[in-house]
Amino acid sequence: MKVSGAESKEQRILEAAEKIFSMYGYEKATLDAIIALADVGKGTVYKYFGNKERLFYKLVEKKNAPFVKRLQAAVAGKQGIKEKLIAYFQEMIDFYYENNDLWQIIYFEMIDGRNNCRIQKVDGEHQLIPRYSQLKISEETRERVLRYLKLVEEEYLILEKIVIEAIDAKLLKPGCDEEISSRFLFFGVAMSIFNPTQPMQKMPAAAAAEIVVDRYLYGEAIGGLD
Repeated sequence: MKVSGAESKEQRILEAAEKIFSMYGYEKATLDAIIALADVGKGTVYKYFGNKERLFYKLVEKKNAPFVKRLQAAVAGKQGIKEKLIAYFQEMIDFYYENNDLWQIIYFEMIDGRNNCRIQKVDGEHQLIPRYSQLKISEETRERVLRYLKLVEEEYLILEKIVIEAIDAKLLKPGCDEEISSRFLFFGVAMSIFNPTQPMQKMPAAAAAEIVVDRYLYGEAIGGLD
Protein backbone atom coordinates (compact mmCIF):
# COMPACT_ATOMS: atom_id res chain seq x y z
CA MET A 1 0.00 0.00 0.00
CA LYS A 2 1.64 3.24 -1.17
CA VAL A 3 0.79 6.81 -2.08
CA SER A 4 2.23 8.53 -5.11
CA GLY A 5 5.59 10.16 -4.53
CA ALA A 6 4.87 12.57 -7.39
CA GLU A 7 2.16 14.38 -5.38
CA SER A 8 2.78 17.36 -3.12
CA LYS A 9 3.41 16.59 0.54
CA GLU A 10 -0.04 17.90 1.48
CA GLN A 11 -1.74 15.67 -1.08
CA ARG A 12 0.31 12.65 -0.03
CA ILE A 13 -0.79 13.18 3.56
CA LEU A 14 -4.45 13.41 2.51
CA GLU A 15 -4.20 10.25 0.39
CA ALA A 16 -2.49 8.39 3.22
CA ALA A 17 -5.08 9.66 5.69
CA GLU A 18 -7.93 8.41 3.49
CA LYS A 19 -6.40 4.93 3.34
CA ILE A 20 -5.67 4.72 7.08
CA PHE A 21 -8.99 6.17 8.26
CA SER A 22 -10.88 3.89 5.85
CA MET A 23 -9.04 0.84 7.16
CA TYR A 24 -9.18 1.52 10.89
CA GLY A 25 -11.87 4.11 11.59
CA TYR A 26 -11.18 7.39 13.36
CA GLU A 27 -10.38 6.19 16.87
CA LYS A 28 -7.86 3.50 15.90
CA ALA A 29 -6.21 5.41 13.08
CA THR A 30 -2.95 7.01 14.17
CA LEU A 31 -0.95 9.92 12.87
CA ASP A 32 2.14 7.71 12.99
CA ALA A 33 0.57 5.28 10.50
CA ILE A 34 -0.46 8.16 8.23
CA ILE A 35 3.00 9.72 8.45
CA ALA A 36 4.69 6.41 7.60
CA LEU A 37 2.45 5.82 4.59
CA ALA A 38 2.83 9.38 3.31
CA ASP A 39 6.59 9.21 3.89
CA VAL A 40 6.77 12.69 5.42
CA GLY A 41 8.02 14.06 8.71
CA LYS A 42 5.73 14.49 11.72
CA GLY A 43 6.36 18.23 11.65
CA THR A 44 5.02 18.39 8.09
CA VAL A 45 1.67 16.93 9.18
CA TYR A 46 1.38 19.40 12.04
CA LYS A 47 2.36 22.25 9.72
CA TYR A 48 -0.43 21.51 7.24
CA PHE A 49 -3.15 20.12 9.52
CA GLY A 50 -2.34 20.60 13.19
CA ASN A 51 -3.80 17.37 14.60
CA LYS A 52 -5.67 14.20 13.67
CA GLU A 53 -9.16 15.69 13.88
CA ARG A 54 -8.28 18.65 11.68
CA LEU A 55 -6.66 16.31 9.19
CA PHE A 56 -9.78 14.16 9.03
CA TYR A 57 -12.04 17.19 8.68
CA LYS A 58 -9.90 18.63 5.88
CA LEU A 59 -10.04 15.28 4.09
CA VAL A 60 -13.82 14.94 4.18
CA GLU A 61 -14.46 18.64 3.60
CA LYS A 62 -12.35 18.49 0.45
CA LYS A 63 -14.48 15.58 -0.79
CA ASN A 64 -17.81 17.04 0.31
CA ALA A 65 -17.52 20.42 -1.44
CA PRO A 66 -17.48 19.04 -5.03
CA PHE A 67 -20.05 16.43 -4.06
CA VAL A 68 -22.51 19.14 -2.96
CA LYS A 69 -21.93 20.94 -6.27
CA ARG A 70 -22.64 17.67 -8.11
CA LEU A 71 -25.93 17.32 -6.23
CA GLN A 72 -26.91 20.89 -7.04
CA ALA A 73 -26.04 20.51 -10.71
CA ALA A 74 -27.89 17.19 -11.03
CA VAL A 75 -31.06 18.66 -9.55
CA ALA A 76 -30.82 21.95 -11.47
CA GLY A 77 -30.88 20.10 -14.77
CA LYS A 78 -34.24 18.42 -14.12
CA GLN A 79 -37.80 19.78 -14.33
CA GLY A 80 -40.17 17.40 -12.53
CA ILE A 81 -40.09 16.48 -8.83
CA LYS A 82 -39.59 12.78 -9.55
CA GLU A 83 -36.75 13.49 -11.97
CA LYS A 84 -35.06 15.76 -9.41
CA LEU A 85 -35.34 13.14 -6.70
CA ILE A 86 -33.92 10.40 -8.92
CA ALA A 87 -31.02 12.63 -10.01
CA TYR A 88 -30.33 13.59 -6.39
CA PHE A 89 -30.28 10.03 -5.08
CA GLN A 90 -28.27 8.67 -7.97
CA GLU A 91 -25.52 11.17 -7.11
CA MET A 92 -25.85 10.58 -3.37
CA ILE A 93 -25.81 6.78 -3.60
CA ASP A 94 -22.88 6.78 -6.03
CA PHE A 95 -20.86 9.06 -3.74
CA TYR A 96 -21.72 7.14 -0.57
CA TYR A 97 -20.77 3.86 -2.23
CA GLU A 98 -17.39 5.33 -3.13
CA ASN A 99 -16.81 6.97 0.27
CA ASN A 100 -18.64 4.48 2.47
CA ASP A 101 -15.96 4.07 5.13
CA LEU A 102 -15.20 7.77 5.55
CA TRP A 103 -18.85 8.79 5.75
CA GLN A 104 -19.57 6.08 8.31
CA ILE A 105 -16.90 7.70 10.45
CA ILE A 106 -18.70 11.04 10.14
CA TYR A 107 -22.05 9.57 11.14
CA PHE A 108 -21.05 7.10 13.82
CA GLU A 109 -17.85 8.48 15.33
CA MET A 110 -17.77 12.23 14.73
CA ILE A 111 -21.47 13.08 15.05
CA ASP A 112 -22.95 10.47 17.34
CA GLY A 113 -21.30 7.28 18.59
CA ARG A 114 -18.72 8.44 21.10
CA ASN A 115 -20.23 11.72 22.24
CA ASN A 116 -23.02 10.65 24.64
CA CYS A 117 -25.32 13.29 23.25
CA ARG A 118 -28.22 13.74 20.88
CA ILE A 119 -28.87 16.56 18.45
CA GLN A 120 -32.06 18.57 18.73
CA LYS A 121 -33.26 21.59 16.79
CA VAL A 122 -34.45 24.44 19.02
CA ASP A 123 -35.77 27.64 17.42
CA GLY A 124 -34.10 26.69 14.16
CA GLU A 125 -30.68 26.06 15.74
CA HIS A 126 -29.05 22.69 16.39
CA GLN A 127 -28.24 22.00 20.02
CA LEU A 128 -26.49 19.09 21.70
CA ILE A 129 -28.42 17.49 24.55
CA PRO A 130 -26.68 15.00 26.93
CA ARG A 131 -28.10 11.48 26.70
CA TYR A 132 -28.06 11.26 30.48
CA SER A 133 -28.95 14.12 32.79
CA GLN A 134 -25.71 14.17 34.79
CA LEU A 135 -23.38 14.24 31.80
CA LYS A 136 -21.82 17.45 30.56
CA ILE A 137 -20.84 18.12 26.96
CA SER A 138 -17.51 19.87 26.51
CA GLU A 139 -17.24 22.86 24.23
CA GLU A 140 -14.71 20.95 22.13
CA THR A 141 -17.23 18.12 21.60
CA ARG A 142 -20.01 20.59 20.82
CA GLU A 143 -17.94 22.37 18.19
CA ARG A 144 -16.78 19.11 16.61
CA VAL A 145 -20.25 17.55 16.36
CA LEU A 146 -21.84 20.70 14.93
CA ARG A 147 -18.99 21.05 12.41
CA TYR A 148 -19.60 17.59 10.97
CA LEU A 149 -23.36 17.98 11.19
CA LYS A 150 -23.10 21.14 9.10
CA LEU A 151 -21.09 19.24 6.51
CA VAL A 152 -23.78 16.54 6.17
CA GLU A 153 -26.52 19.18 6.27
CA GLU A 154 -25.08 20.77 3.12
CA GLU A 155 -26.03 17.53 1.35
CA TYR A 156 -29.37 17.12 3.08
CA LEU A 157 -30.77 20.66 2.57
CA ILE A 158 -30.75 20.19 -1.22
CA LEU A 159 -33.15 17.29 -0.75
CA GLU A 160 -35.32 19.28 1.66
CA LYS A 161 -35.81 21.97 -1.00
CA ILE A 162 -37.14 19.34 -3.43
CA VAL A 163 -39.53 18.03 -0.76
CA ILE A 164 -40.77 21.59 -0.15
CA GLU A 165 -41.37 21.94 -3.90
CA ALA A 166 -43.40 18.73 -3.83
CA ILE A 167 -45.47 19.97 -0.88
CA ASP A 168 -46.13 23.33 -2.57
CA ALA A 169 -47.20 21.50 -5.73
CA LYS A 170 -49.56 19.35 -3.59
CA LEU A 171 -47.83 16.17 -4.72
CA LEU A 172 -47.44 14.93 -1.15
CA LYS A 173 -50.10 14.24 1.46
CA PRO A 174 -51.67 17.25 3.23
CA GLY A 175 -49.88 18.03 6.48
CA CYS A 176 -46.57 16.54 5.30
CA ASP A 177 -43.73 18.04 7.32
CA GLU A 178 -40.79 18.81 5.04
CA GLU A 179 -38.16 18.36 7.72
CA ILE A 180 -39.49 15.04 9.03
CA SER A 181 -40.13 13.67 5.55
CA SER A 182 -36.81 14.66 4.01
CA ARG A 183 -34.71 13.63 7.03
CA PHE A 184 -36.44 10.25 7.19
CA LEU A 185 -35.71 9.74 3.50
CA PHE A 186 -32.12 11.04 3.53
CA PHE A 187 -30.89 9.25 6.63
CA GLY A 188 -32.84 6.09 5.78
CA VAL A 189 -30.98 5.85 2.48
CA ALA A 190 -27.64 6.59 4.16
CA MET A 191 -28.16 3.85 6.76
CA SER A 192 -29.14 1.36 4.04
CA ILE A 193 -25.90 2.10 2.22
CA PHE A 194 -23.86 1.68 5.40
CA ASN A 195 -25.50 -1.68 6.21
CA PRO A 196 -23.65 -4.37 4.22
CA THR A 197 -26.60 -6.79 4.49
CA GLN A 198 -28.96 -4.50 2.55
CA PRO A 199 -29.77 -5.46 -1.08
CA MET A 200 -28.97 -1.88 -2.12
CA GLN A 201 -25.28 -2.74 -1.76
CA LYS A 202 -25.50 -4.97 -4.83
CA MET A 203 -27.34 -2.50 -7.07
CA PRO A 204 -26.00 0.13 -9.47
CA ALA A 205 -26.65 3.64 -8.11
CA ALA A 206 -29.18 4.41 -10.87
CA ALA A 207 -31.29 1.33 -10.08
CA ALA A 208 -31.15 1.98 -6.33
CA ALA A 209 -32.21 5.61 -6.86
CA GLU A 210 -35.23 4.53 -8.93
CA ILE A 211 -36.38 2.17 -6.15
CA VAL A 212 -35.88 4.75 -3.39
CA VAL A 213 -37.91 7.39 -5.22
CA ASP A 214 -40.62 4.96 -6.28
CA ARG A 215 -41.16 3.81 -2.68
CA TYR A 216 -41.09 7.37 -1.36
CA LEU A 217 -43.61 8.71 -3.86
CA TYR A 218 -45.87 5.70 -4.33
CA GLY A 219 -45.29 3.36 -1.40
CA GLU A 220 -45.66 -0.41 -1.39
CA ALA A 221 -49.37 -0.95 -0.79
CA ILE A 222 -51.90 -1.36 -3.60
CA GLY A 223 -54.88 0.79 -2.67
CA GLY A 224 -55.76 1.82 0.88
CA LEU A 225 -55.25 -0.18 4.05
CA ASP A 226 -57.88 -0.48 6.78
